[in-house]
Amino acid sequence: MGTSPVSADGADAGPEEAYSGLLAYAELLTNPELARLYAEILQRGPVTVETLKEELDVPHSTAYKYVGRLEEMGVLDRDDDTTPATVTVEPVRLVLETGEGEIAATPVFIIAIGEQTDNDDIAVFVDRHGVAKLGAALHYTFRVRAGELTQRTAASRLDVHPVEAMTVFDALLEVIESAVEYDPYLSEK
Repeated sequence: MGTSPVSADGADAGPEEAYSGLLAYAELLTNPELARLYAEILQRGPVTVETLKEELDVPHSTAYKYVGRLEEMGVLDRDDDTTPATVTVEPVRLVLETGEGEIAATPVFIIAIGEQTDNDDIAVFVDRHGVAKLGAALHYTFRVRAGELTQRTAASRLDVHPVEAMTVFDALLEVIESAVEYDPYLSEK
C-alpha cells in the first residue's frame, strides 16, 4: 500500500483517490466498531483475524466483515504469504482548514471514536454532543496538554458544561497517551 489514502497534502493521490480517502475516513468516524477494529489492528499489526476476534470479543462473521470493509476502503493490507494470514492498516490522516488554522485528523481521532465501545465518558459525550464535538474536544485536549490552554478555558471554547468538558478531556488524554506509540503524526502536534 505504501501511502495512506488520505495524505497530508494530497500530493500522492489524484482527485478520485483523495475523495475515496475522505469517504474512508468518514466511515471510520461514524462506525465505532469499525474504528475499534482499525485501532486494534494499528496497535497490534501485523495480526491475525482470529487474534482480533478473540481480543475484541466479536463474532467470527463480524470480524471478517469489518476486515473486508477496511480492505475495500483501501486502509488495510492482508498478507496471505503468512500462515495464518495477517493484516495491517495504514495510519490515515486528513488535514482540515479551520478558523483556528489547520487541524490534522489522525489515527488518534479514530482511536477515540472506537473508545466509545469501552469508555463511558467518551460514549456519553458523543451521545450528547456528536462526533464533531468530540473532534473539537480532542483538539482542545492537545492544546491543554501542550500548556496553551487551561482546562477551564478549553471547556469554555468547547461550549459545554465545564465538568463534562474536563471529564472528556481526561478521557482523551488517556487516549492520546496510549496512541503516541501507534500514531506516527502525534509527534507533529
